[in-house]
Amino acid sequence: MLEKQYIGRFAPTPTGRLHRGSLVAALASYCEAKKNNGQWLLRIEDLDPPREVKGASQSFIDTLTKLGFQLNQKTIYQSNKTRQHAYQKTLNQLIQEGHTYYCSCSRSELKDINIKDHKCRNKKSTPQKPYSINLKVPDCLIKFKDRIQGNYVKNLFNDCGDCILQRKDGLFSYQLAVVVDDSFQKVTDIVRGIDLIDSTPWQIYLNSLLNYQQPSYAHIPILINKTGQKLSKQTFAKEIDTEKPIEILVNAYNLLLQNSFITTPKTLHEFWNKAISQWNINKLDTIQSIQV
Repeated sequence: MLEKQYIGRFAPTPTGRLHRGSLVAALASYCEAKKNNGQWLLRIEDLDPPREVKGASQSFIDTLTKLGFQLNQKTIYQSNKTRQHAYQKTLNQLIQEGHTYYCSCSRSELKDINIKDHKCRNKKSTPQKPYSINLKVPDCLIKFKDRIQGNYVKNLFNDCGDCILQRKDGLFSYQLAVVVDDSFQKVTDIVRGIDLIDSTPWQIYLNSLLNYQQPSYAHIPILINKTGQKLSKQTFAKEIDTEKPIEILVNAYNLLLQNSFITTPKTLHEFWNKAISQWNINKLDTIQSIQV
């Protein structure tokens, strides 16, 4: 029996330009894919237009290209009508199969409420005021072995609770779209930041409901600043400067605790050849954060 080809992906949100934290995530997923002779895909998760920064999506592509990342398929945009149709079709299926409910509660009404006491969970009628469509989770354990963080176990009902699949404003949620797109693109392995690990139980459960193939997960440590904050747009992480691409890449690679470059590569081709050949994801074993 032939082994499945490894298919990995990088899926940034265009709420700002590429910074060091997101570059590290891209580099780790890319090296792992190429080390396994696999494909590496780029997906722009532009689900929330009000939060988007103009030009950020194209900036991602331009920056990755200048740094020598090579894409194996055409970039997917979640805002595309075809993808939006796919999310709606999947949501309709989940509604018809009884896995959802309508919620018209405000944030203040939901504050500190126990999931068992959520008044919307067992209602069948459609609310007369704006509502979200939520996934109704069962009382069950979700277990998986993360390739970096090890065994991960959560009670879906008690630890995670229900999640939104479509917001009150009609926008589809990340949890729904990511599952639909990973299946559509036949993604086999997901390498991403540990800040997303708590979303994984919902995604595993949705995969099981939809009879999708379960991908393998590896959650890499996030970069944090001296005050312990995640390096992000919200903490004013600086945009990647591509004027010195090799220097930027070597620095990001070294942050991932790989074998350091004894001599600086002269070309991008030389950098990537060495980075991929000596890449070892096991060096990140159980590490959750790296201070920069």
